[in-house]
Amino acid sequence: MLYDNIMVPYDGSPSARAALEEAARFANEDPGLTLRIVTIIDAESRVAAYLEKHPLPEGVVPSARLREIHQQVVDEADVDLHRQIDHILERLMNRVVIEFLEETSPGAQIVSYASDNNCDLIIMGSRGLGALRGMLGSVSSYVLREATCPVMVVKVGD
Repeated sequence: MLYDNIMVPYDGSPSARAALEEAARFANEDPGLTLRIVTIIDAESRVAAYLEKHPLPEGVVPSARLREIHQQVVDEADVDLHRQIDHILERLMNRVVIEFLEETSPGAQIVSYASDNNCDLIIMGSRGLGALRGMLGSVSSYVLREATCPVMVVKVGD
């Protein structure tokens, strides 16, 4: 076993899908490996978008209703994630952990998650759905600089 605990930050981009497919190849070769798929969502923006589409008549959102809407957008993100990844994971015998983190600072969150969960490899896409900068996205550049474990950056062929 070369790696025991691999993290894949996943945002739905083609590059993230390629990274997940690469991680699945590692996992397929070692059924004892744990695969951690981490999606960072901007729940605040999703809640705001929901409220724009479904305005409440009173104009003020009670906190209980806000919590319900928040849970609804997280549940929708979970359904969407599974729709994207289940076909990649369905044949694996590995332990797969899927977690959602609320977005604050994606690069720092990835590095922190990897450290907190004793990940021994991060496999991530070269560019995500956010703004791009040069050959690597700003998040992958940050993770390469700051992570204490090895980082494999997967590029999608042109």
